[in-house]
Amino acid sequence: MIEQLTADKLKLTEELSESNDQTIKATEIRVIAEGEATRLKSIIQAIEMDKQMLHQQVQKLTDLVEYFRKTTTQSVDDFIHRLKLDLNLFAEG
Repeated sequence: MIEQLTADKLKLTEELSESNDQTIKATEIRVIAEGEATRLKSIIQAIEMDKQMLHQQVQKLTDLVEYFRKTTTQSVDDFIHRLKLDLNLFAEG
């Protein structure tokens, strides 16, 4: 009877030790995972900021392209108008 109790106690002690080891490993893994999650959140925030900056730059460039398109179109229209006037003067003269 005492031998059985001693054997049961030894078995339970080993199981408790294993359980404690698993708990320690799980805690270490959780700490690593939490650190990694924090690092990834920082990366995501940086990417979001970059995305916003790129969006602003694209908008500025789009506005600039539109400005140059209008300016060029107006310049070409003005040139054609002056050319027509000059041709009319030449034809009349």
